[in-house]
Amino acid sequence: MALMEWRAELETHHALIDEQHQALIACFNHLHAAMDKGRAREEVRRTLMFLTNYTVQHFRMEEDLMEQQGYPDTPKHKRWHHDLVVQLSGLMDRYVTHGPAALTASTLDFLAGWLTEHIQGEDIRLAEFLRSR
Repeated sequence: MALMEWRAELETHHALIDEQHQALIACFNHLHAAMDKGRAREEVRRTLMFLTNYTVQHFRMEEDLMEQQGYPDTPKHKRWHHDLVVQLSGLMDRYVTHGPAALTASTLDFLAGWLTEHIQGEDIRLAEFLRSR
């Protein structure tokens, strides 16, 4: 069972942003499934690494759009991005050091909640701004 589902409330109506959000959710669900099914530690580590790297690429793309279009909330939005990258990097470090015990259900719930909140708040505002340009 997927931890996160793509649904209409997550649509920003910006094709590239929505496409990448769907890919992030799919990767997040792959991580959840790998953990849930007790897959090999290396597979979980690779999936977590991919999720972290893809998140950084996605954030870079959004930040490039913000800067190109003069988005007024760029500094605030970048801080949100930075904070999540720090959390994902810390999670990756804890997983390498402590193994599966570092990835708890509450950690994944927190990340899913953060992603949902961020998309429904900050990213939808960003997409609305981009459409108005």
